[in-house]
Amino acid sequence: MNSTKLNKVLKYKCENSLLFFARYIYKENHNRKFIQSKHFEEIAKFLEAVYRLEITRGIINLPPRYGKTELIIKIFTSWCIAKNHSSKFIHLSYSDSLALDNSAQTKEYIQSEAYQSLWSMTLKKDAQSKSKWFNEYGGGMYATASGGAITGFGAGGTDENVFGGGILIDDPLKPDDAFSEVKRNAVNNRYNNTIRSRTNNRNVPIIVVMQRLHEDDLTGFLLSGGSGEDWTHLCMPALDKDNTPLWNDKHNFDELES
Repeated sequence: MNSTKLNKVLKYKCENSLLFFARYIYKENHNRKFIQSKHFEEIAKFLEAVYRLEITRGIINLPPRYGKTELIIKIFTSWCIAKNHSSKFIHLSYSDSLALDNSAQTKEYIQSEAYQSLWSMTLKKDAQSKSKWFNEYGGGMYATASGGAITGFGAGGTDENVFGGGILIDDPLKPDDAFSEVKRNAVNNRYNNTIRSRTNNRNVPIIVVMQRLHEDDLTGFLLSGGSGEDWTHLCMPALDKDNTPLWNDKHNFDELES
């Protein structure tokens, strides 16, 4: 099989499987394998349903350092822009520097040789900062802290029946602030008053991914009806009800118990 046919097969597999794309783009950019685990399979199924607009309000809870940002923010965004070049994303996190670093890594994936060999696109010269960047099709990302200004930018496209991007909220509350009612309320109120209004149509997905910090954190607030929306919830504790570790390669039972 010649290189052109190989690229067509590779492109097809990447576009039709988020996990296949994750393994491809991660290995090509980091020179090491993307370690697969069952929880990544569950997250990938969830995100593929988001792309199909079967989930438009989603919450994913899992422990810190379990690969959530890599797959849900950096790789998923890159995958969506590969499938629909005009996809527009807003990415928010409790820290401006974290949001900008995630945005920069996403942009690096898109600009990499491995990506460009399958999905050729150029980033505009006037929009190549970490906080805001776009390609020639209008797709891209705006990244800032969850308390930062996001006026003047909308996520998603105008067609309610086609995925065109979304709002990705990763750890909106700083762990040190979890026991401050004032700071919890600030994040929760900002979701209702500002964040949710930055979608370009009613079906633009909003995904919240975070470790649980308090019963009234953003997850608790949304699941208790704080926004008046229906949320699909994927909850993955470090130990399940049968005491089976979520990611044994990361933490086994004895480590978690201690």
